[in-house]
Amino acid sequence: MTRDQDVRISVGRTVPLWSLRAAGVVVAAASFFLVPVPYAIIVVCLATVGAAVPATFTTWAAIAVLALAELGQAPDAGASVFLLVAHLLHVIGGLQLALPWKGRLQLRALAAPARRWLMLQVPAQVLLVLALLARSLPLSGVLPAGAVVVVTAAAIVLMVVLVRVLAARR
Repeated sequence: MTRDQDVRISVGRTVPLWSLRAAGVVVAAASFFLVPVPYAIIVVCLATVGAAVPATFTTWAAIAVLALAELGQAPDAGASVFLLVAHLLHVIGGLQLALPWKGRLQLRALAAPARRWLMLQVPAQVLLVLALLARSLPLSGVLPAGAVVVVTAAAIVLMVVLVRVLAARR
């Protein structure tokens, strides 16, 4: 190779890595639609600290505050959004721990985490809808409340086993 020849490497579409940290704060900002304002402010502040210093694990503290604040409210359609936001914060928090804040990230590299997120999110959302429907139906005379809990727990275990089996097939 001579000095006059340029070497070009094509990596596809990329995004700056800091945008991944900003995405965590933006997702945490969705908590303003889910929980009362004081809790939402705490969630966003914790997610911001988690984005700045991922080793503090405050992204997961934000999820915990969000969950505790959600427990204080009546179950409704917001529970579905809560599940989505909490899971997405968890995935983004893990990526923040694994990746530095400087540099660029190929969008293709996000395909595998997005696929895993979707593979868990779809059955979890279906399970949540079924649990909310079961709660709203007058089943107290037909099914004890414990039966609904046991069936829900069994479905969760089945979902985890299914994910493991599908992951092992690769």
